[in-house]
Order: sequence, then C-alpha cells, then structure tokens
Amino acid sequence: MKFLLSHVGKYKAASVLSPVFKLLEACFELIVPLIVAGMIDQGINKGDMDYVKSRIFILVLFAVVGFAVAITAQYFAAYSACGISSSIRKSMHDKLQSLSIADYEKIGSSSAVTLLTSDVNQIQTGINLFLRLLLRSPFIVVGACIMAATVKPSMALIFAGCTLLLTVVIALNMKFSIVRHRESREGLDSLVKKTANGIAGERVIRGFNKTADDYGKFEAKSRSLKRSQIKAADFAAWLNPLTYAVVNLSICLLIYRGAIHFNSGTLTDGQVVALYNYMSQILIELVKLANLIVSVSRAYACLKRAESLMEITSTANNGTKVLEASKPLSLTMKNVSFTYQGNQEESVKDFSIDIRPGEMIGIIGSTGCGKSTVAALMTGVYNCTEGEVLIGGINIRELSLAGLSASVGMSLQKTRLFKGSLKDNIALGREELSDEDVNSACRSSCSDDVVNSKKEGLGYVISDGGAGLSGGQRQRIGIARALAGKPGIVILDDSTSALDWGTEKKLLGNLRELPQKPTVILISQKVRTCMNCDRIILMDDGKIEAVAPHEELLKISENYRYLNSLQVNGGAV
Repeated sequence: MKFLLSHVGKYKAASVLSPVFKLLEACFELIVPLIVAGMIDQGINKGDMDYVKSRIFILVLFAVVGFAVAITAQYFAAYSACGISSSIRKSMHDKLQSLSIADYEKIGSSSAVTLLTSDVNQIQTGINLFLRLLLRSPFIVVGACIMAATVKPSMALIFAGCTLLLTVVIALNMKFSIVRHRESREGLDSLVKKTANGIAGERVIRGFNKTADDYGKFEAKSRSLKRSQIKAADFAAWLNPLTYAVVNLSICLLIYRGAIHFNSGTLTDGQVVALYNYMSQILIELVKLANLIVSVSRAYACLKRAESLMEITSTANNGTKVLEASKPLSLTMKNVSFTYQGNQEESVKDFSIDIRPGEMIGIIGSTGCGKSTVAALMTGVYNCTEGEVLIGGINIRELSLAGLSASVGMSLQKTRLFKGSLKDNIALGREELSDEDVNSACRSSCSDDVVNSKKEGLGYVISDGGAGLSGGQRQRIGIARALAGKPGIVILDDSTSALDWGTEKKLLGNLRELPQKPTVILISQKVRTCMNCDRIILMDDGKIEAVAPHEELLKISENYRYLNSLQVNGGAV
C-alpha cells in the first residue's frame, strides 16, 4: 500500500472528496425509508394528504440532490483513478528504463508489456471502485442496522446476524481469490510472450511449415491461462449467489417476525416497510461489495506485481563521471570474466587487452566464441562478473549513463529501426545533433546513397523494423547512428556482414579518415574485414588465443591460418 499511496500526490483532494460525496449520498438513502414509513403511518393511514405531499416533495428533493452528489463523486473517483494509475504506469516505465539489460532480461518483455497495459488497467478499475464503494457500502450496511434498531431494536438482531455472516464469507473469498488472480496474471504473461515470439518469427515459422506446431503451442498456453482464470473465477462465482441466499433468507425471517409484531400491535405497517427497505439496501450494497472484492482482489494482485518490479535493485551503471567528448579514448580490460544469468559456464574468461586511443582493433573468432559478449562488456550493456573495464582510464561503472553513451558508439549486426524518418532513426532523439552531423555520419557510413535514392531524403519515413530496406541498408543506417554523435570509441559488432566487399572496403577507409580519429573496434567472422586493423584479437571459447597484426597472426596461429585459408585463399593452405 505504501507504493500506491506514494502515487496519490496531487490527487489527494479528489481521493478524499469522492468517498465524502458517496457518504453524503448514502445518508440520503438511509433517511428515505423513515420518510416512507412516516408517509404510510402519518399520511396515508390517517388520510392526511398534505403530509403525504410534503413528504413526496422531500423525496423528490433528495433524488435531485442525491443525483448531483453521485455524479460529483463519480467524477472525483474517475479523475483520481486515472491520475494515480497514470503515475504508476510512468514510474514503472521509468524503472524499466533505468534497469540494466541483464535486469530487463530477468523480467522479460512479455511481463513488462502486461505490467504497463493490462495490470495498470486493473489497478485503475480497482481504485475507481474502491473510492466509490468501499466506504459507501459498509456505511449503508452498518447504517441500515442502526436505523433498523431505531425502528425496532429486537429486529436489528436479524440485520446484525446477516451482516456478520456475510462479512466472514467475503473475507474468506478475498483471502483465496488474490492468490488465484496472481496466478492468472502470470499465465497471461506466458501467453503474451508466446504470441510475441510467434509474430516476430512469422516468416521463419511459415518458411519451415511449422504453423501447426506454433498454433499447438499457443493453444496449450491459452488453455493453461483458461484453467487459471477459471480457478480465479470459481471463488467469485459463488459469492453473489451466496450473498443473495443469505440476505433473502434474512428478508424472509424479517417479514415473518414483522408479521408477528404487526399482529400483536407492536409494529406498524409503515415500520415493516421501512425494515424491509433497510434489508433490501443491505442486499444491494453487499452484492456491490462482493463485486468490489473481486475487482479489488484482482487489482491488488496486479499492484503486488508492480511493487515487485519497483523493488528490483538495478545493476546498471550509476556513476557520475563524464569523459571529454569527440576525443579518441583508450579501452582497457583487465582479467575480465562474465557469466550469463542462469548459466554455470563462463562466456568470457580472463579477457585482458589494452587498446590505445585512435587504434583500430579487430576481434575475430568462430561463432559462439564470445565476441558479441565482449562488445557488450565494452559498452556497459553487461557488467563483468570479475575484473574491470576502463574507458579513458576510468572504470566503466563510475561513468554516468549519459557520458558513457556519448563516448561509446555501437552498431549491431541486426539494426533495430523505428517507425519515423531516416533522420529520426539516425539522431535517435539526440537533439544536440545538427543536420551536418547527421549528413556527415551518412557519408562516413556509406548510407548517403540510401538517403539520396529517396525523394524525401532524410525525411523519408520508414516503417517499424525498416521494412522496404535491405539488410545492408539497415546496417549502414545503424553505423551512421553510431557515428553521428562523434564518439571517442566506435564498436561495430559484425555490422558489416550484409555489405558487399566494395562498400565494406569504402566504409573501413572512411573510418580511418574520421576527423575525431576515434578508437575503432571491428568485430567480425570475416578475416577480410579485420586484416588491415592495427591489431587483431583472435578468440576461442571465450578466451584470447592470440593478439597481433594480420601478417604476424598468420605466422603464430594455426587457427588463424585455417580461417584465412578458408576465406581468403579459397581453402588452399
């Protein structure tokens, strides 16, 4: 609840006014049966029509005022619920943005999407109902018992017994339903994840004729969710019927006892009507309260999931130091080792290298040897489990996120493009970049021909994922994105794999001629890409096998000679 209360903020007044107006509305409702009883006993039975007309006028006045009060209460409840849920959504989004990639992978994209959408909607509904009914319904139930006691004290025992029994029923329902609702939300996470994977891999699934298999897996997840939702609904299903049964039996007992008292002359017919109305009010409010408990239980389960997210301690770098912009930087890795979450075997083992400012370094090795993991450690995407990474002589953990992103530019093999213009995809929200910075990055990355081929130029709007652009075009735009900020270190993680040799050769030449002379790290499986680097790091099974220029590696490394023979010499050793 502390988490929820921390987001009330400027909605405190609305959160208080909504139940206050609801209680005022409830007061009107509790007075009405007494007015009706007086109308019957004092007006109709005695033939005093003036008394009847005056009471009708009061009832109409209560109806008009009560309507205005109810509308006001609904407005404040909706305003408060929307505002608080929006604040919760924003705080969760900010939390997700502050987490490291490793932290985010623990949560999963499906859980993140469910938290920000469905869960927040459930919380909003729960808050709305909470403000409108949680005080009003108990107030009317207790108030009806008290008002019944003023009419006939002995009859109030029926009201008290009915209220006590249903309170126990509702408490037990809430206790068990919260757990079931939490399980159903986890099932929804699993289904969302399966759906997202199916959509993302649609081409592959269809290409290998695995549509039926994918549908089967989806159906299994869907049935699992159905079972968990049925379990959660079971507890809510019998709550309303049981509430009706208890209250209707109480009404039967009330009418029976009322008839006895009426025949003995200790109750008037108007008082019997008033007692019946109070019991009917209790019935209506307890049914509302039962439905409220179901919604609040669901919202509470979602709120606990949101709290769990907010309680995660981020492992992302939170330093404060900033490096000098547009200056070539050194990069040192000392005895670095790294193990992915859930794995027992190290992906990078005792990795040590000292890269000088302005040097061009190649990293080469077979698939799965740890090249991309090293790149992720160099950029702070992952933090090493052992050793340290230094950029410009400063530990990467001591650098601010803004300073790190400004100093290190990275381009991946699979470039993620967003819906928007080419300029927006290259600048990526960096308002400090000028048009010349973007144009210069396009020229250096050889993506200027992509821009020039479009009538709109940099204003050309691409769809989400970059549909309509080839793999090589997307890679070059990704490289332009990395170069646009003029970072001191540029890391290209196999981001030239889709380029033809002529374009790649031109690109590598452009990197040598960049005005800021950045430190360049080329990661590739192709010997041709790295052969002109100042030094080449040959990796094998997460470790450094050898570090030397191309010609020297050919002399000292049998594995490198084998790679070279396959790729450059056509298999001739």
